[in-house]
This record gives sequence, C-alpha cells and structure tokens, in this order.
Amino acid sequence: MDAPPTSARPVPVALPRIDPARCTGCGWCIAVCPPHVLSLQVVDWKKRSVLDDAGGCTGCAKCAVRCPFGAIHMQKVPAPNSRSPELDRYSP
Repeated sequence: MDAPPTSARPVPVALPRIDPARCTGCGWCIAVCPPHVLSLQVVDWKKRSVLDDAGGCTGCAKCAVRCPFGAIHMQKVPAPNSRSPELDRYSP
C-alpha cells in the first residue's frame, strides 16, 4: 500500500510578530508574503498588518526583512510535538 500523502508545507520554526506601534500599514510585508497569510486591518482608524493564518505561515521571514520600519521580528515557536500556551497566541 502507498503511504498517505504528507504535507509539503514546512513547519515554521518562527512566526512573525508585528509591533503595532511601529507598523505604518504600508503593506510591503503583505506584498512579499509567499503564502499570503498577512493582511491589513483597520484598528482605531489606522491600517496595521496582522498575521491571519499562523498555521499557513512558512516562517520564511521575508516580511521581517522587507519591513522598512522594523515593525516585524521573527519569534521562535515550540516544536510541533510540544504544547505551549505561547503557541496558542498565534491560533485564531
């Protein structure tokens, strides 16, 4: 029998953390995100980038590299086999 297909998506070792005080809502991070898991949302009449789908994030860090304002840094996540309240922060 054939083995069941496995997901080709890599498990990220880090996820983007967006500093709302530094984010200007310019959208550069969204433009470079290969899996398209970032979006702009309006909060208090200001646009801000948010991570919509932590499970879909590949952890490539292109968003953090591209941000001209230093509003995004990559934060390590625990290994998939360990459970941590820190990881729950990224789940919808």
